[in-house]
Amino acid sequence: GASHPMQSAPIASDFSPDQFKELMDQVDAGDADQKAYAAMELQTMALDAKSQVLMAKNGAIAPLTKLLAPGDPMVQASAAGALWNLAANEQNKFAIAQAGAIQPLVAMLYSEVREAQLSAAGALQNLCVNASNKKTVAQAGGIEALIMLLSDKDRHVKAKAAGALQSLAVDEDNQKAIKSLGAIPLVTKLLSSRTPEVQSNAAGCLHNLAVNDEEAQLAVAEAGAIPPLIALITNSTPDLQAKAAATIWSIAGREDNRQAIMDAGGIPPLVKMLTAKSVDAQTKASGAIRCLTMSAFTRGEFERTAAVPQLVVLLSSGHQELTINAAGALENLGCR
Repeated sequence: GASHPMQSAPIASDFSPDQFKELMDQVDAGDADQKAYAAMELQTMALDAKSQVLMAKNGAIAPLTKLLAPGDPMVQASAAGALWNLAANEQNKFAIAQAGAIQPLVAMLYSEVREAQLSAAGALQNLCVNASNKKTVAQAGGIEALIMLLSDKDRHVKAKAAGALQSLAVDEDNQKAIKSLGAIPLVTKLLSSRTPEVQSNAAGCLHNLAVNDEEAQLAVAEAGAIPPLIALITNSTPDLQAKAAATIWSIAGREDNRQAIMDAGGIPPLVKMLTAKSVDAQTKASGAIRCLTMSAFTRGEFERTAAVPQLVVLLSSGHQELTINAAGALENLGCR
């Protein structure tokens, strides 16, 4: 099975300075097996939020970063796994980059050993949330390596690669680079994965690539993303529905895409989402609808789906963004 360091339940152990010191001695001076074992134990210890802070304070980061150097792939994999969990903490994201971990983690993405690839991709996914790390990862050649992993056989590796690219794409220079390196068709393919984490990260990545970039919005539509996004809106968990609706919203600024979304049957499931239990889902759906209603040719479809009364209800939702979207859509539909 795949290791999911981020998703495991935090263990109830309080941080033990003695146990920590013993493990760090093995990281520093043990043989390969002892180093790998110690790093795996530190990975488990780092599932706990308080321990993440204490381990970093007590000097865990630099010695673990040293273990990322080429050598025994299982040592590399377990060290990257420990850094993956340590990088859940905001301060640690910065400290791990400062220790020089990003370049060797990017190199590990090319490893022949699946565990090494997966833990490096997981660590980078967490590290890429930090704004300055987004630039460092790009400079280290991380974008090319992560795009390569979008076609990996392993769904967990693909999920982490798409998740890292989703974060990287928030940076404007990276947004352009990811697009120009041909990632959009590869990410679009992942929308049809059977793994929700892959689908979610793929939708989020396309959203971040499309925002404020009309050329990318066209590329997303031309890659064939609209039908699988509508399938996710129609039939998936509320979180995934909201993510797919946000992506539809991000590409609906173009008139040709509005036509394509309507033709692919996107309007009824978006209208249905207006009555979702989740405010996030309602907000994303109403945002997409607000964009779609900018074209007069969508009006008939919105009348057929009785969208107006549902939008009127949302005017008093008490959630600012939701209310603004609903009001904008009603105004576009000619309701005063």
